[in-house]
Amino acid sequence: MHALPGKSNRMQPRLLIHIGYQKTGSTWLQRELFNTASDVFVPLSADDSPKAAKYLGKYFIRDAEKYPLSPFDLNQAAIRKALESVSGKLDIGDRIPVISDERLSGNPHSGGFDAKIIADRIKASVPDARIFCVIREQKAIILSSYFQYLVAGGTDRLSTYLSRSYDGKRPGFSPASFRYVDLVSYYYQLFTPENVLVLPYEMFSEHTELFLKRLGDFVSVNITGLSEKVEVFHNKRTDSTLIPRFPFLNLFLKKSSVNCYSRLYIPFSRNLLRAASRIIFTDNESYLDSLQQQVSEIIKDRYMENNKELSEIINIDLSEYGYHL
Repeated sequence: MHALPGKSNRMQPRLLIHIGYQKTGSTWLQRELFNTASDVFVPLSADDSPKAAKYLGKYFIRDAEKYPLSPFDLNQAAIRKALESVSGKLDIGDRIPVISDERLSGNPHSGGFDAKIIADRIKASVPDARIFCVIREQKAIILSSYFQYLVAGGTDRLSTYLSRSYDGKRPGFSPASFRYVDLVSYYYQLFTPENVLVLPYEMFSEHTELFLKRLGDFVSVNITGLSEKVEVFHNKRTDSTLIPRFPFLNLFLKKSSVNCYSRLYIPFSRNLLRAASRIIFTDNESYLDSLQQQVSEIIKDRYMENNKELSEIINIDLSEYGYHL
């Protein structure tokens, strides 16, 4: 038990911080498990929106003016003030307070450049938090991240996205951001292994009850009865392959930082092109297979030895889930 900031006279369950990774079922966890209706968890938020569990994540990433935090700034005062403000308004009781934001493990489209300093900010502000991290086999998560990049408005083809060299200016994709052993080892160093839980996404999708049991044991609650909720899908990928074939079309479909806020953006154009693509392109399955093959050819066995080491660190045989064979 631990008192959250501002709760020194009332002992509360220790804060659980779910740090990602992205594309590992985070939306399901936030909406079906770490939600405001839960009897077990309570998201630290000022509202009851579906994104409630992510509410405080921004304080570890950007400042009050919404600029990226300086790598020399732990933002400790602002984070603790926000924690105090939110927790003071909630009836936490015996529920487990949660912050869940997949961005806390870094962003794949910028090479996870701030993942380490975010870990330092978490440690500085909530030194006895428990850390929960979900990983995913790298070739699968890289392709899924590429699709996420396209949804955000990216214009690179897959081969370019994976192979573009860094020019020393704005960071882009880096395979190093999916070398999980680095991030896991650092969190173990900061919080000790008994306060960090790392589970594979494949366990969630293939052995849901085991996944929930491991999480429940970590926070000393029984949540295995929630396994039936896994049939509820969030962020299901569209079957359209128009944009992966012609990613330059995103200049008209979306404006965001990944396409320099395209001035060619046409509102409401995305839905029309999605409908057209389902008519024009019907052989989507074989095309997706070709994208998977591209990832395999570029990534090869880059992560095999790291994954073997990670298996030993987290005491889970990741070979059972295809991480190393």
